[in-house]
Amino acid sequence: MKKYILPVVLLTLLAGCGKVKVSEVDSHIEIVSGTASSTIKEVTTSETETTTERGDKKTTTTKKAGEKISGTTTTAAKASGRVVTRASGGNSVIHGTTRIVPTAPRSTSRTTTSATSTQQPSTQPATFDPKDYSSLTFDFKSDKPDKLEVIRPYSDGRSHSCQTLIIDTSEIKEKLEKNSNKTINDFIEKIDLDGDGYPDLFVKEKEDELNTSGKYFRYDPDKGKYDDWDELNALKYEIKKDSASNRLIVLDKKEDKIEYEKKSYEWNSQNALVLREYIHQYTASNGDILIDYINYDASGAEVSRETRDSEGNLIGENTQPTSEEQNEE
Repeated sequence: MKKYILPVVLLTLLAGCGKVKVSEVDSHIEIVSGTASSTIKEVTTSETETTTERGDKKTTTTKKAGEKISGTTTTAAKASGRVVTRASGGNSVIHGTTRIVPTAPRSTSRTTTSATSTQQPSTQPATFDPKDYSSLTFDFKSDKPDKLEVIRPYSDGRSHSCQTLIIDTSEIKEKLEKNSNKTINDFIEKIDLDGDGYPDLFVKEKEDELNTSGKYFRYDPDKGKYDDWDELNALKYEIKKDSASNRLIVLDKKEDKIEYEKKSYEWNSQNALVLREYIHQYTASNGDILIDYINYDASGAEVSRETRDSEGNLIGENTQPTSEEQNEE
C-alpha cells in the first residue's frame, strides 16, 4: 500500500503545478473602472496531462494553456478574487487580486453653439450716393450699337455701369473711327436745364453745318440715374440756355442760311415748359428780309406780335390780339 502513496502524491503535485513553457511574452494588465485587460504578443502552446488512479478507476485530465485569443481580453473584477488571463498560443497565466475602482460620474452637460453666432455675415450689395453726379463718366463701345453706358464709383471701391442709355450712335461711331483724337465726351453735353441744381444730359446724335440734333435725359437725384426727357426731345434740336433770362433757346436754321426759327422757353410755376417768344426770319416775296416777333405770357397765350425788316424798322403796326382771339387760342 505504501508503494502507491508516493506516486499519487507526486501526480497530485504535478497536476497542481503543471509544466509551463513560455516563449517571448509581453503581457500587460490595466484595471480601469473595475476591469482588467491583457494585451498579448507572440506565445507558444503546451499542454499538461495528469492521470489519477483511485481504486479501480483511472482518470486522465488534459489541460491547455489557453484558448486562442485575438486582441485584448478583458475580465470584469469582483469585490475580491483572482483574475486569470491566458494568452493565445501559449500557457502564460497571470494571477492577481483585484479591487473595485470607483467610476467617475459622467458629465451630461452639452455645449450648444448658437446658429446666429456661427452664421456668416451676409454680403451687402455695393451702393452709391444718388446725389453725387461729379464722378459720372460715359463709355461707348463700337460692338454695342445704340448703347451708351453710364459709369459711376460704388461703395466697394470699383466703378460699375449703373445704367444703359439708348441713343442713335451710327454717326458717333463713324466720326470716332475717322478721328482718333475724338472721344465719346465730344458728343456729350452736361448742363442743368430745369434749374434743380443737377446737370442734365444732351447726347449729340446728328450734327451738320446748320443744326445739331440729339437726345435729352433728365437727371433724377433720388435714383441717381437719367430719365428720357420727352418734353425736351420734342423740341428736336439742341437747346442753349440763356444765363441772363434763364430761358431755353432752340434755334432751327434753314438751308438757305437766311431763314431760321428761334424759340425761347421757360419753366412756369407748375414746372411745365412754356413758349415765351417766337422769332422767325424769312425772305418776303419782294426779296426783303423780314423778321416776325411774337411774345407769350406764362400760360402760353400770345400777348404781342410785330414784324421788322433786317434794319430793325417796324413794318406795319405792332398788333396785340384781342381778348376774343386770346380766348380762341
